[in-house]
Amino acid sequence: MSKIAAFPHRYTVSLADRQLLAPPRTPIAAGPPPQFGGTDDVWSPEELLVGAVLECLWTTFEAYARKDGLEVSRWRGSGTGVLDRGPSGPTFTAITLAVELGVAVPDVERAKRLMASAEKHCIISNALRVPVVLEAQVIAA
Repeated sequence: MSKIAAFPHRYTVSLADRQLLAPPRTPIAAGPPPQFGGTDDVWSPEELLVGAVLECLWTTFEAYARKDGLEVSRWRGSGTGVLDRGPSGPTFTAITLAVELGVAVPDVERAKRLMASAEKHCIISNALRVPVVLEAQVIAA
């Protein structure tokens, strides 16, 4: 991975024909979820949001682990977002991330500290108004 580019960073995504586009990346088929009259065949904005929070946590943790020299043997995670009625319409009331991280026995506490830092500094989580709850399970591999 290369060095971090100077700030500010800009990210542009286009939507055309129900596909999210950010060339040269592969387009992502997107649309409303079944709960809003859509289908399971495409990614919904709600799933993309939860996925963005999960990927951001991993990316942030990965950067901290690399800088600290922590070797990670396994990373698995899932995210669940809860959308409920709010005063001004549907709103996310929670996003819960469940993460399983494998490290060597002597590195368990260090991995937990780095995970807490990653949770605190995740750019996407910090951009949301909803609290993001992390349920991290760090186990000795």
